[in-house]
Amino acid sequence: MARPSFADLGERAQVARLRPLALDALTHHPIAVDRLRLLNHGFNTMFRVDTTDGRPFALRLNVNSRRSAANLLAESSWLRALTADTDLTVPVPQVTIEGTTSVVLPFPELGRTVTATLFSWLPGRNLGDTATAPQMWAVGRAAATLHDHAARWTMPAGAELPPIDRPLMDVESRFGTEHPLLTPERLAVIGAALADVQARYDELFAAAPATSGRGRTGAAGRDADGGPVCRPLHADLHHGNLKWYRGKLSVFDFDDSGVGRPIQDLAIAAYYLRFRGDPALETAMLDGYASLRPVPAHTARQYEAIVASRNLVLLNDVFETTIPEWQKLLPRYVANSVLKLQAYLDTGVYRHDVPGVEPIG
Repeated sequence: MARPSFADLGERAQVARLRPLALDALTHHPIAVDRLRLLNHGFNTMFRVDTTDGRPFALRLNVNSRRSAANLLAESSWLRALTADTDLTVPVPQVTIEGTTSVVLPFPELGRTVTATLFSWLPGRNLGDTATAPQMWAVGRAAATLHDHAARWTMPAGAELPPIDRPLMDVESRFGTEHPLLTPERLAVIGAALADVQARYDELFAAAPATSGRGRTGAAGRDADGGPVCRPLHADLHHGNLKWYRGKLSVFDFDDSGVGRPIQDLAIAAYYLRFRGDPALETAMLDGYASLRPVPAHTARQYEAIVASRNLVLLNDVFETTIPEWQKLLPRYVANSVLKLQAYLDTGVYRHDVPGVEPIG
């Protein structure tokens, strides 16, 4: 009998095949591993690493990530610079024995390599779906701190971040594939949403196109703070990438970081906040941002388009994911997404509480 492919395995079996890869990656660090525990098996796979001398770390395996070596260098360099230059708490990439911040290892299960990065441990709990308005105010202020720092920071030689000036970020569309869930009617809605969002992106980037981020982080044009209009962004500021510990926020998972307009970070965060159905949370985030720097100029239509684009990004990703739980949810996720995107096209506002949308989990 043929050995099942990695994508056909259940979560436990996938993680079991990833554990040896994780342990191999850890041999490239000057630590002695005592325990390896799964934290999350999603787009990437995260393990908690406890050492024999009592230190905890977090190991990330980029199982589904599209990051290039240049992207990973930019991400690790920015994190180390944020730690040195600001009061933000972010994970610090650990240097390997070879002097790098990532290890690239062959993974025959997928027929390609997988990159592993070890980070300092962040204490506390994820904000999750119980974040309060004061906590979201802190998230907004943290986003403003990130943007201020990005305006001054220069990437090292060989580093770059992808431009985020398209609805699907830097990923090719998977909506052209023949898939039974992508009926002509659904493809028509998705195509209309892509065109609408791209038009709003074109407006945002007309005066200052996003670049790959090589060298100086900005493109032509200056923002209200005197920094470049386009700058590095976190690009995934949702409650699963934020921790709270003793009254202080920490920000992690910069795996989606790229170069774009600062308003994108706020609107992407709003996509996740709107599941709560409490507008006060979004207002608190924007107020926190405004406490440090002006909320970036934008129109309401542009803001809503960025919120909708997050649905398009996630919908595009699930068609190629190897995560079993996501594969099981695909039929309902596609149906729900089409309903939400159609409502967005009809009203110009992106909402999750659209009639007909069914709970997923």
